Amino acid sequence: MLRFELEDFFDEYEHQAGLINLASSDALPWSASALANEVLAEIARGSLGYPDPKRLLKPLERALIPPAGVGLLPTSGAAEAIALAMHEIAESRSAAECLVALPSPSYGAFRGLASLLGLKMKQYEYRSSNDWHPNLDEMYALANECSAFILNNPHNPSGYVIPRLQLERIADVLASRGAVLIVDEVFRFPDETRSAIELGRDVVVLGSLSKTHGLPGLRLGWIAARPERLARYRTLQQYLSLTLNSFSVAVGCSVLDDLARFDRAELVRSNRGLVMEWAQRLRGLVSLSVPSGGTTVCVATDHGISEQVLFKACFEAGVLIAPGNRCFERGLSPTWFRLGYGAETKLLELGLQRLENVIRDQIEKAS
Repeated sequence: MLRFELEDFFDEYEHQAGLINLASSDALPWSASALANEVLAEIARGSLGYPDPKRLLKPLERALIPPAGVGLLPTSGAAEAIALAMHEIAESRSAAECLVALPSPSYGAFRGLASLLGLKMKQYEYRSSNDWHPNLDEMYALANECSAFILNNPHNPSGYVIPRLQLERIADVLASRGAVLIVDEVFRFPDETRSAIELGRDVVVLGSLSKTHGLPGLRLGWIAARPERLARYRTLQQYLSLTLNSFSVAVGCSVLDDLARFDRAELVRSNRGLVMEWAQRLRGLVSLSVPSGGTTVCVATDHGISEQVLFKACFEAGVLIAPGNRCFERGLSPTWFRLGYGAETKLLELGLQRLENVIRDQIEKAS
């Protein structure tokens, strides 16, 4: 079983007092007091007995507006949605004949579950040497041989969004072979990126309220797919988690009915601009993936500073960053890390200033 290195990292370092957390991919979480009385009152009015997740379907449909022939299944966050999608791949084909295409770097759940389920894997890479863009020809080639193609769009951690025409081409190749496209849209802001569910092929889309709406603790996600796939996902869900918890169902109904109120797009886009200005100021010292979506970027340095040294110096300066070779994928760049910019703006500005001071200091020591 592969270690879940990113989550191990957070277990060790997150939630420590005095740290500015630029390792997280979450947008600024809403406080309990920010959930107005009419939202929290849903808990008081309801029962904490056995929940009815079907109550979420109408609010989900109103919020997501899936096309005809596409259904929705509420899940316990994106983590369960990923687990259901990967288990369904393994259940529908024998492991010996099933090849899964995966992005690199990516959230470790995809690769870890594929390994756990005995699925063969091939990766397509987002490399610093290619401005953190994937090789589209490599993606097309994999679409011509895989049983399932996993796409993270916007990509975590680079923030790259696959252009619509290329996405359609990948979907067409897969559809012609009876293979499935699974798109993780956890980092998608609707006014920035169109959903892949609109493609009209056998596409599975995963989403949640954690990253773009500042509600990571709610643990509410979903899968959008054709009804025959949803039926298989629901059967798997009954074995894995049975159902969502009552709190998520009750609060989720109210939140989904007023979803725009919790959208963190304005904050995230403003912060994205700050990060780009910061990178421009450090041009020649760091390279940055240019994000067209999401809440994270890849930052690389190439001045002989080891990743561990840079991480330790940042940690001592009160800034937490996620080392790329440790938490995601080795070999994409000698020293790189994921930087999340969904935090409160003043904290982000302070964290970027501390990070800049550390980088300049370490480059001076290395020269």
